[in-house]
Amino acid sequence: MAAILFLAPGDLGEAVLATGALAHVLGEVGQLVVVCPAEARPLFRAAPGLVAMHDLPARAGFLPLLRVRRELTRLYVSQLIDARGGWLGKSVAAPRRIVLTPAPVLRHRAEDWAEAVGADRPFSPRLWIDAQARRRADALPEGPIIALAPGGADPAKRWPRERFAAVARRLVSGPLAAAQVVVLGAARDGEITRALVQSLDADGVPARDLSDKLDLLAAAALMERAILCLGNDNALTHAAAAAGAPTLTLFGPTDERVREPFGPRARAMRGRPLEEIAAAPSRAGAMEAIGIDAVEAAALDLLHAGGLR
Repeated sequence: MAAILFLAPGDLGEAVLATGALAHVLGEVGQLVVVCPAEARPLFRAAPGLVAMHDLPARAGFLPLLRVRRELTRLYVSQLIDARGGWLGKSVAAPRRIVLTPAPVLRHRAEDWAEAVGADRPFSPRLWIDAQARRRADALPEGPIIALAPGGADPAKRWPRERFAAVARRLVSGPLAAAQVVVLGAARDGEITRALVQSLDADGVPARDLSDKLDLLAAAALMERAILCLGNDNALTHAAAAAGAPTLTLFGPTDERVREPFGPRARAMRGRPLEEIAAAPSRAGAMEAIGIDAVEAAALDLLHAGGLR
């Protein structure tokens, strides 16, 4: 079987950013095999031409890498898109190889992918939202949504959860009084999302913790009717921006110039300069300089730009 082999990034946000280039290469008729972390599976399960997916953790040891390489042995790879890097991609033969190379200038990852596939413009991420994802999103109450995404694998990238609660309280007691607050996260974020919902409920702001109820694709389907997504640099803000939701992403130790969520209504903000954070002895506290007032103002600016008055 001849197929396009996509070695997805271990980082889920990076995986979302790579989907535009993947869609461009696939076109209308390509057969696709994907190697990705298990939690990234929903992103690709409805991709056109998908014939197989293989799970591989972001930081896989040699034995898991060898297992996947053996599973790929019978595959004839017509094109390899290596967004992972490392031994696995180098070990696969392919007539055409698409690999990210270090950019000569600082630029967004979408621009890196455009150059890698020979395009003259960056591609917006492509979400293949299937019926399964829409059913799960449609099972939730109708109406406008404020989505909070306070989690993240790296504690240094997380804005304090009490500040998320403070901004949500202000918005629903003011211009977004009709909106429901939903809190999204990965399974690892359960403690953060539960505490945030409890804090809001205690102040009379109804909120729902959906961190264990929606996979990434169903969350993206829900974001299609979100009037605002506020979150850290994580996969959910990338999915929200790709779904077209007004998305405000808060950055600390990662560079928004490279990996800001890519979408028509996406914005990023930070409190401390990246150079100052990089020079500090620890990344702890990298998000502390982002104030509640500043985030509220940025969220309202984003909403006003989209027509909210």
